[in-house]
Amino acid sequence: MPSGPVIGKVVAVSGAQVVATLDRASAGDTGEARVEKGHLVKIRLPRTLAFGLVSGLSVPLPGSEDEIRLLELVLLGECARRPDGSVGPFRRGLSAYPALGDEVVAAGGDDLERLYGAARDRGLAIGRLHPTAEDRPVAVEIDPDALLGRHFAVIGSTGCGKSCAVAALLHGLVAAHPEAHVLILDPHGEYGAAFAREAVLLGPETLHLPHWLLTGDELVEVVCGGHAEGPARQAAELLVDLVPKAKRLYRDPRGGDVVATIDTPVPYRLADLERVIDEAQGRLDKTESSAPYRWLRARLTALARDPRFAFMFGGIAVHDTMAKTLAALFRIPAAGRPVTILDLSGIPNEVLSVVVSLVLRLAFDLAYWSGGRLPILIVCEEAHRYAPADAGRGFLPTRIAMGRIAKEGRKHGVALGVVTQRPSDLEPSVLSQCNTVFAFRITSPQDQDLVQALLRDDANGLLDFLPSLGDGEAIVLGQAVPIPLRVRFPELPPERRPRGATPSFSAAWREQADPTALLDALVQAWRRR
Repeated sequence: MPSGPVIGKVVAVSGAQVVATLDRASAGDTGEARVEKGHLVKIRLPRTLAFGLVSGLSVPLPGSEDEIRLLELVLLGECARRPDGSVGPFRRGLSAYPALGDEVVAAGGDDLERLYGAARDRGLAIGRLHPTAEDRPVAVEIDPDALLGRHFAVIGSTGCGKSCAVAALLHGLVAAHPEAHVLILDPHGEYGAAFAREAVLLGPETLHLPHWLLTGDELVEVVCGGHAEGPARQAAELLVDLVPKAKRLYRDPRGGDVVATIDTPVPYRLADLERVIDEAQGRLDKTESSAPYRWLRARLTALARDPRFAFMFGGIAVHDTMAKTLAALFRIPAAGRPVTILDLSGIPNEVLSVVVSLVLRLAFDLAYWSGGRLPILIVCEEAHRYAPADAGRGFLPTRIAMGRIAKEGRKHGVALGVVTQRPSDLEPSVLSQCNTVFAFRITSPQDQDLVQALLRDDANGLLDFLPSLGDGEAIVLGQAVPIPLRVRFPELPPERRPRGATPSFSAAWREQADPTALLDALVQAWRRR
């Protein structure tokens, strides 16, 4: 059985809460090993070793001659002690509880390896335990199946290292699984630099999401969104009625009978839709207004001519490219590049939520119809933009698509990783479905309260460190780790980091580049976009 210095004795037990007296040496008076909040300790029981985290330290009567120092613990689980004196693997929960007078012992390096390296040889290395002795760092590994099978969340304030942590996680995943299927929804165009060798970058110039893949709600949002009154409102009703007729005009050269509804993902030509609109307008009575028909025709023409929407409405010829679109989005086959980075920074803002809705819906449907044979990981940066907590904000189908993956995705092989700096702005049901959480530094009191309320039962006091965590440090808890822990992620080399650093104002202002030439180039690029 591993040995260690006795640091105190149990004086109170209440469920998983234990109070022990603390020796002066362990309290730091003699310069010897210190016991601090967040440290791991163990209690020797007759048949087991109970492990706990230090959740608090106190002195009830400071300055008195017989000063007592108390140690507050939260019990985590136990290891069975075998007849030969060896110690078995760690398991959550307790089969026996400490008694008054039981010795509290400082956990050693072997204990840390036993608990925090529980996924050794089958896990994903994410960093090192913090704090530990510099001469013996403890590597932390997490269970990738538990991480992906029950979703995960990365939360923390801007600039605390979330994106670098996500990049480190994904680098480890794709290195161990080169045939993976990973899609990153990148709203700021920052991940392309981090995965130059492993990813295919899709943006407005290379993305192809044909309009006929849109559902009725998505199509109405693209064509009529922001126009809730007058002819536009009637045009939305026309779309729902006339698009199925345009779909029936398309002849699939491979044959097959499909009942085409507004939501059926079968091709149709915009020219056929315009033809159907004209025919319907021609059948109007004299008393009926043609304004909605003219508005709809003009809007479709404008979308087809707008280069910003070429990825959705471009081209005259229409072919059934659904399989090709799915292959490009989700890397099927991976062909040495298992990651797709969908750069959303160049997508017109008025259709951004529709694009996210479409991609999330395609991911779920693909996994569903594949019977789980094509597991997909969706990493959604700025997740609160697409599934906001306020039901009156955002695009409802996007909220529904993300919520469906959060609630049902694990059954069909769709993993969701949500990344947000404002967890209080994210739909609570989405966050609650993330069974592994990486909580980085959080400074907003509102967000701190939310995370504390949501995760306190599992965090064992570690969440008290949230406001003071350093860059690259996180509290990790949930299904992918054996017990809650504080981990420091590795510092990635520059070429493997997301491009998310704040530009240097002083350096840019000192360069004295030709501002006129720069401005002319920017205007030309702006117009081409």
